Amino acid sequence: MYRLSPYTYLIEGLLGQAIGHQEINCSPVEFVSVEPLSGQTCQQFLGPYMSMAGGYITNPTATSSCQFCSFRTTDEFMGLTFNIFWHHHWRNFGFMIAFILFNVSF
Repeated sequence: MYRLSPYTYLIEGLLGQAIGHQEINCSPVEFVSVEPLSGQTCQQFLGPYMSMAGGYITNPTATSSCQFCSFRTTDEFMGLTFNIFWHHHWRNFGFMIAFILFNVSF
C-alpha cells in the first residue's frame, strides 16, 4: 500500500526538493573512531568503503584514530534511511499529475 498512496510521492517530492543536495557536518559526538591497518592512512583504509557507502573522514592523512562520519550529504541520509531521493522529483511530479487526472476522470 505504501507505493499506491499519492502521499508517498508528494512527501518524497517535497522533502527531496526542500532538503536535498545539502552538506552534512557531523558533531563531535557523532564521529566513529576507526583504527586503520598498520601502514595505511585513513584515506587508504576507508576510501573504498566511502566510495561505495558515502560518508567522510576529518583526518584523511592520519595513520591512527580515523574520525569517520557515515553521511556527507542529505541525499545519502534520506536515501538510506527513508528511501527519499532528490533525483526522483520529476517522476514524483508525473505520478501526482497521473493521480489527479485519474481521480478527476472517474
